[in-house]
Amino acid sequence: MASSSSSSGSTSSLTSRDSCATIGSNGGTQPTNLTFQILQNITDNFSEERSLGQGTFGKVYKGVHDNGEKIAVKLFHNNMQAIDDKQFKKEFNNLMMLNNENIIRLVGYCYETKHQHMEFDGRIIFGEMTYKALCFEYMHKGSLQKHLYEESHGLNWDKRYNIIKGTCEGLKYLHEGFKEPIYHLDLKPENILLDEYMIPKLADFGLSKLFGEEQTRVTQSRPGTIGYMPHEYLFNGIVSKKVDIFSLGVVMIKIITGPKGHSRSAEMPYQEFLDQVQENWRNRLQATSSSSQPLEAYCQQVNMCTKIALSCMETDRDKRPTILDIIDKLNETETMFDEAYSLPECMTSWMRGDLVKLEAFTKYEAIPGANTCSEFPVVLRITGEVWRGVEEMPRAGVDVVVVVEVDWYMVRQGRMDIIKEALMIVIDKLGPNDRLSILSFEGNVPRIMKLMFMSEQGQVAAKLMINELSANHRYNLIAALQVAAKILKDGQAEESRVGCIMLLSDNNDYHGIKDRYDHVISKEFPAYVFGLGEQHHPEVMKYIADRTRGTCSFVHYDIKGMKDAFELFIGDLTKITATSIKITVRAHEGVSISFIFSGGYYNHVSSDRRSGEIHVDNIYAGGRKNFTAYLSVAGGNKEKLMTVGGRYRSLMAHQKLADMDVVVLRPGSACSPGNMTVHPQVAAELVRTRFWKDMIYIYRHHSAVEQLWVRCKRSEEGRGAAKETLLELGKDVAEIKREFALGQLPPYYISWLNCHEWQRATTKGTRCVSGAFTVPTA
Repeated sequence: MASSSSSSGSTSSLTSRDSCATIGSNGGTQPTNLTFQILQNITDNFSEERSLGQGTFGKVYKGVHDNGEKIAVKLFHNNMQAIDDKQFKKEFNNLMMLNNENIIRLVGYCYETKHQHMEFDGRIIFGEMTYKALCFEYMHKGSLQKHLYEESHGLNWDKRYNIIKGTCEGLKYLHEGFKEPIYHLDLKPENILLDEYMIPKLADFGLSKLFGEEQTRVTQSRPGTIGYMPHEYLFNGIVSKKVDIFSLGVVMIKIITGPKGHSRSAEMPYQEFLDQVQENWRNRLQATSSSSQPLEAYCQQVNMCTKIALSCMETDRDKRPTILDIIDKLNETETMFDEAYSLPECMTSWMRGDLVKLEAFTKYEAIPGANTCSEFPVVLRITGEVWRGVEEMPRAGVDVVVVVEVDWYMVRQGRMDIIKEALMIVIDKLGPNDRLSILSFEGNVPRIMKLMFMSEQGQVAAKLMINELSANHRYNLIAALQVAAKILKDGQAEESRVGCIMLLSDNNDYHGIKDRYDHVISKEFPAYVFGLGEQHHPEVMKYIADRTRGTCSFVHYDIKGMKDAFELFIGDLTKITATSIKITVRAHEGVSISFIFSGGYYNHVSSDRRSGEIHVDNIYAGGRKNFTAYLSVAGGNKEKLMTVGGRYRSLMAHQKLADMDVVVLRPGSACSPGNMTVHPQVAAELVRTRFWKDMIYIYRHHSAVEQLWVRCKRSEEGRGAAKETLLELGKDVAEIKREFALGQLPPYYISWLNCHEWQRATTKGTRCVSGAFTVPTA
């Protein structure tokens, strides 16, 4: 279909599969068998600089492949051969059974025996040395233990709650996901790892046990960690699901109240502890909540999570809840937010629906079975669901820090007044749940209006601050951006809020900024940059925007044009429906991923070319972004090329992009002409990206642009693209040619490159919205 919504000595191993020089999954469920030499290479010979931690049975190192791919390598000790072998095989077998989002994924292993000469009693003998290692997906944020803080600081409540919920989902999978349940028996913060999105994954299954119908047993061996083990296990050796539940309670308390929370709960009366935790979190949440209703919902959720944690630590194991009971209660707290926001049913159902649509389009409907392809394009598209209600669209709150850099010349021209008037529209368009901060300088001293909710009172204060803005061209622009990023970071309380910097500047110190400050520009929050007037250097603006994953526009000192530009910016920002979007790609048998093209957005293809992913910061309602996966397809009759899926964060929670198979016909004989016609959506995207990529490196001469454009139109993709696509690009070509003919710095061209790199509309002198990045209106 065209669219779809070793070294010397003997070697032994746990399986019959051969060693291979790649890291990660081999495309199926089996982990990769790696040689010890490969592990030495990727861990810098197990150097201390690569050490990530140490446990009872081994040490963990960071492995980095030549292509930058990272894994965690757990090297087992060699000084306890019998125990180590048993422990290694036990953990390996446990991990081979597991496949869940909240369970650490085994991607490889090494079990290799070498005959080595050594000195013994003054003579040389040959002995066996067995090297054992397990390789896991790399967790960028490390263990939960590193992120435990008391209520007043550290992770915000949204992140803590999501870690609690994910940990419970992982334990539910172990306890309820198999006919014979699995007990972890060493659940603690050190064994809960966090990925780049702070999603928790249970790890270290060396002590785990598999039980049949008799799910409570007595054991003589009692391994585990003191402080996380219940009375009946420590003193009587009774093993049941409730051992893990007790451990979960201790973990939850530490997530909610910090490392000392468990001892606090043991020393204080039950109700006093509950009240103290509630008060501490209320004080923190109150500073960042715009109304009392969501504040009360948050406080109720804190209270319920604390009660659940305390019930898990009951001395009588029969009084502890099951993992199903716990998840039911957590789900109840999530529904409280619907009531807290007083949202109509249509809003609630919209937010809990599929806010991001994932589609896939293949270049052709068919690939003859006798043919092979080295770079067969598949376009992947995500679209933000359009809000069609009459009420204001439900969305996350927005935090904006405005930074203005204008020199004294512009003040004498009266242009500062134009900027002030145009900024008023930003204030007017922000809602009461949005916050604004304004950053200006007196000399090198920052003058900051702290993040303030845009209630009526907040809007008045913000407008007064804007009216007091003055020009100052002597401060360090990059330092100003760092201050702005710190304002946003210090003000974060809810994971769902969207933070950004709005930079207005006429700076033209291109080499000074790039040469001196490249390594210090914060990438945590995007900077949406507006180059002002004819004085600004467009490449300075684009450089800052690209480094922060923001957009670059340029505006004239015209009040209507500037208002339109600011309205376009704030309109998109206040329509964001999803953040932290990750698209995953898994190739099937006979298919590998040659590469992925995603413009400015991060993408990664595994070293074995069987899987890949694309990361997108956010998408707004009606927004559309295209990416292209180029596949190497072997001959044969396999119609399924790959499976795409992923996840994203909405206002309510983390949600999944449903898996979707991408298939083509594989006829044994020649294909019909209809099956070999380029899909129009693929044609349009290939023309756009081909022209954009060539324009990045083209010499700035108008005739060269025309020659490039003619080649694009005459290509197979150009002949298959819709007339509307060519018409829109043709308008851009005409304006870029005009700029190049003038021989000046080309702001339209610079902004156009940035627009297509991030697939977001930018203002190029006048309001210019590209239809390629939005859903067509009826």
